[in-house]
Amino acid sequence: MSTVILAEKPSQALAYASALKQSNKKDGYFEIKDPIFKDETFITFGFGHLVELAEPGHYDEKWQKWSLTALPIFPKHYEFEVSKDKKKQFKIVAELLKKATTIIVATDSDREGENIAWSIIHQANAFSKEKTYKRLWINSLEKDVIYEGFKNLKEGSDYYPFYQEAQTRQIADWLIGMNASPLYTLNLQKKGVQGTFSLGRVQTPTLYMIYQRQEAIEQFKKEPFFEIEADITVKQGTFKGTLIPTQRFSSKDELLTYLSSKHAEIGNQEGRIADVQTKEKKTNSPSLFSLSSLQSKVNQLYKATASQTLKAVQGLYEAKLLSYPRTDTPFITENEFAYLKTNFGKYCHYLNQDLEMVQTSPRKRYVDNSKVQEHHAIIPTKQVPSTAALAKMDELQRKIYALVVKTTVAMFLPDYLYEETKIQTKVADLLFQSIGKMPKQEGWKVLFSQQNQEEKEDVQTLPLVIIGEGASVNVKSVEKETQPPKAFTEGTLLTAMKTANKTVDDEEAIKILQEVEGIGTEATRASIIETLKQKEYIKVVKNKLLVTEKGKLLCQAVKSQHLLTSAEMTAKWEAYLKKIGKREGNQENFLNNIKKFIVHLLEVVPSDIENISFSDYQEQKEKEAEKNIVGKCPKCGNNIVLKKSFYGCSNYPNCTFTLANNFRKKKLTKTNVRELLQGKETIVKGIKTKDKKTYNAAVIIGEKGYIDFLSFSK
Repeated sequence: MSTVILAEKPSQALAYASALKQSNKKDGYFEIKDPIFKDETFITFGFGHLVELAEPGHYDEKWQKWSLTALPIFPKHYEFEVSKDKKKQFKIVAELLKKATTIIVATDSDREGENIAWSIIHQANAFSKEKTYKRLWINSLEKDVIYEGFKNLKEGSDYYPFYQEAQTRQIADWLIGMNASPLYTLNLQKKGVQGTFSLGRVQTPTLYMIYQRQEAIEQFKKEPFFEIEADITVKQGTFKGTLIPTQRFSSKDELLTYLSSKHAEIGNQEGRIADVQTKEKKTNSPSLFSLSSLQSKVNQLYKATASQTLKAVQGLYEAKLLSYPRTDTPFITENEFAYLKTNFGKYCHYLNQDLEMVQTSPRKRYVDNSKVQEHHAIIPTKQVPSTAALAKMDELQRKIYALVVKTTVAMFLPDYLYEETKIQTKVADLLFQSIGKMPKQEGWKVLFSQQNQEEKEDVQTLPLVIIGEGASVNVKSVEKETQPPKAFTEGTLLTAMKTANKTVDDEEAIKILQEVEGIGTEATRASIIETLKQKEYIKVVKNKLLVTEKGKLLCQAVKSQHLLTSAEMTAKWEAYLKKIGKREGNQENFLNNIKKFIVHLLEVVPSDIENISFSDYQEQKEKEAEKNIVGKCPKCGNNIVLKKSFYGCSNYPNCTFTLANNFRKKKLTKTNVRELLQGKETIVKGIKTKDKKTYNAAVIIGEKGYIDFLSFSK
């Protein structure tokens, strides 16, 4: 009789072992002794995905290389493989799982964690109805949370449908990628387009969202318009007023005609205070963070990418400082509220703040048991970092941890109170409104004073006035112009992915997208954006996401395939995948529909690509090629261009001349390269020695084409 606890990665296994009474480290696993476990007990681990879907060539030789005639790629059965670098660990895990009478799935507590665990169990031939399966489902890697989790294990079979859902998603994405990518790439290559193009179920509609926004910006034509504003002067001071109801005029003449109809004119004239209303208002502290909302906020504040934020938060989770990061809810349960309340003083001490807890009871805005299904919002654990632990964090982790702690502490602080005053001023038959705010109680905003200054509201302070008081009103015509939409940042794109229902017209799809919370998942959105960057479909310029020429070309190619470009496809897919997770659907039906979609693409894509204009793409590629030219080849006289990590002849393969882009790990400047290609010696500055000193070197291209050292240079 033996129990095997299957963790997702070594760090997770170590956290589990450390939480139990006694552990002995072995090669690839731990031996455990603890009163909770009566049987012989082991903890072993994967390296994330130990098991992956086999490549097409595994099934059939004709699928080893991309070919239009070999499509579609539809294996009869989907097989999985262990990569060479993971085979040793897989063998250790497999042997332990086969001997086990009880298997505890202790991978990350989410759908992908289920997929990782059960894929390993099945690949190891360790699945048997005679075995007992349990599930560790926790929100933190703190020792007491882990220990309580092991004392209160859940039934493994209750979570098995999550594995079936995740695996179905995995196979569907594989089918789309393995068929659509060669289909589009090879048809585009027929038109002289170099490179490869990859497509994806979530990746492609996300790219298309950015493309549509960029198209709207590029095609936007600013149009002038005019508005009526006023400077209002009373005994106590001067303030601004805006016309109510707001009106826009296409020309100044139209504005003047309107003024005349209201018996008013441009310039100073007499007016009076028609109404004054003052109300006390309040603002609650911000909602707690889901992963997407945290990624959006961190991008806005610190310009970090979604991927960088996820990596930082994952590190804080593994350091036992934050709760599980891949969560899609901003709510916690009463249990979390209770421990946060108990540790309020510790969090305040960490923030160097002496604060009084005012909101001592759970409020629905933050605490709602019914809104927490798999994981609660991202919050601090009971453990607060020491000075030494803080020093080990990188800067982004420190900023994120502080932001999460502040947002959590703010939940217990008083509301921000302010007095809002609205003054209405009458001039002839015109009415102007002025709004002013006066803070009465800083409340939770004391935690965000620096942030508040950066996000300061453009609200004026109004003087004291009384109804009926006279005023001198300077009526002005103000010329403005319409503004284009704003380019996506990673933060705003994450929000758009989560609220993708706004891009869909079909009512059913809107409803589905609201239920599944947009396209992608909390765990995958960051990687989708990174993939788009790696595939060179988008680039980041001053925190803005811009579509490259390659990305534009792909969007033009998929333009007429609504299901590939719209969030609607993802909506319908995600809805059915959710059904599989609830035991209301099955994998075979879903994958059959995916196959039908791929067969449709095979029929229509060649003609879609025939209708594309390649002129803009070719023009841009020529411009990019010109930018990469650094000189003439000393061998054949053709252009030398920058490749990924070296300089080479544009006449390749006829001419094989190459030149390194660095000398002794110091990158060459374009001036260095030009001088070398002209046969001259050049000075490479700032080369580092092993003891981190620097020197300059005079170098030249030697007889064998290598960069040769001539002498040290001042």
